[in-house]
Amino acid sequence: MTLHAQVWTRERPRLIGLAYRILGSWQDAEDVVSQAWTRLAGQNDLDHPAAWLTTVVTRLAIDEARRERRRRETYVGPWLPEPVATARLPEEVVETRALLGLAMLRLMEALEPEDRAIFVLREAFDVPYAQIADCVGRSPAACRQVVARTRARLAGHSPDRRADDPQFDLRLLTALTAAVVSGDVAEATRLVSDDCVLWTDGGGATKAALRPIHGPDKILRFLLAITARAAVEGPRVLDVNGRPALWFRSGVGDRLVALEHDGRRITAIQIHGNPAKLTFVHERGLEHQSRK
Repeated sequence: MTLHAQVWTRERPRLIGLAYRILGSWQDAEDVVSQAWTRLAGQNDLDHPAAWLTTVVTRLAIDEARRERRRRETYVGPWLPEPVATARLPEEVVETRALLGLAMLRLMEALEPEDRAIFVLREAFDVPYAQIADCVGRSPAACRQVVARTRARLAGHSPDRRADDPQFDLRLLTALTAAVVSGDVAEATRLVSDDCVLWTDGGGATKAALRPIHGPDKILRFLLAITARAAVEGPRVLDVNGRPALWFRSGVGDRLVALEHDGRRITAIQIHGNPAKLTFVHERGLEHQSRK
């Protein structure tokens, strides 16, 4: 095995984790990293091949994120990050849990692609600012400003403040499901914050709300309505993106439900239904087991 091939084998999981956090799509991340391998094969002498790969993958991911942003202008309904069964994630990706959850990936969608790359490189991989600057073509000082600004922007909105207690997510998921299925509106309302938002991502392939739904009353009416209309099989607890989620099968297709919370109540609900974006979780998740 050549030196480049050895470096590639060692670095590939990390690179996919990097590209996925920038893009919010596992399929696109794999494509970007494959392009980087093609470019690496054409290089002869590289003093620091791992750093070179980081730079190439970052730049390719930024370019792809820009193209994807334009494509999403015609996407039907809200766009949510592509979920991935934790069992499918390389161990190296799971170990670096920062910025991996569906909630944080959704929050980062509001960032410009280049700013998101800078934030991911620093927060998830602790890359030195000098190297980040080389990756994105900015000064180290400018990269520091981006990270500081993004931290401030996300402060108080991070859904990962109980990242080490996934059982809390599971308790909220199961409690909300039980309340909705039984029609216990009072209990469901107690679990949901006043400013809660629900997103449903169907991509035009399945029935879904075309706009975010705001507020406990509207959200609960929506959940009660879809539960009453469709015969539901499940739920089944899956480990997705390092956190528990619920998978349902109904007459209108599969659904994956993930929650965001503030440590007390549910602040947001993601319902994933686009079949094209359930490729890496459909029937492949493992029943959730808390990680010690």
